[in-house]
Amino acid sequence: MSEAARGQVGIGTLIVFIAMVLVAAIAAGVLINTAGLLQAQAQATGEETTAEVSNVIQIKHAIGEETTNNGDIDVLNISMRLTPGSDPINLSDASYTVEVNGNATVVNGNEDVSDGVSYHSIQGLADNGTSTLSDQSDLITARFNLTAIQGVTQLDERTKVRFIAIAPDGGTTYKEFRAPNMIVNGESYIL
Repeated sequence: MSEAARGQVGIGTLIVFIAMVLVAAIAAGVLINTAGLLQAQAQATGEETTAEVSNVIQIKHAIGEETTNNGDIDVLNISMRLTPGSDPINLSDASYTVEVNGNATVVNGNEDVSDGVSYHSIQGLADNGTSTLSDQSDLITARFNLTAIQGVTQLDERTKVRFIAIAPDGGTTYKEFRAPNMIVNGESYIL
């Protein structure tokens, strides 16, 4: 084989080698870029999942009031606080589902939008109109006026109420209450 032929084979081999290195470099760049995107997506998904699991409203108890003198409970006062490890939750950004006698409705937690909801600080907060649970010791009562909420009725004797609180991050709390066997006008009852 002549020197020129060997030189051409060598140059051809060098060109093939350089092409393989370029293809490998491009493939490595694509893999690194894809790995970065997958890592960012996995981190965002993990944060969202953690928030959904840990940022939950804890329902302590409910008190029903008879305020209309018709023998039915028309106001639910539901005490709420943060679950352990939860980030602050603004109850105005939460939503609630109330079911009475098989009729359910979703209630917007924003007092400015929904006439049937108001918040009252009980513990850990000054009663300055705040609806944000910031600390484990904070306790707020959400007052649900059943006469002002469309789609549900007042509670007569032994009526079952299903209540679901959904935090802005999606954490859900389910609680079931039952009206007492006898309701007296103007009285309050622990449900």
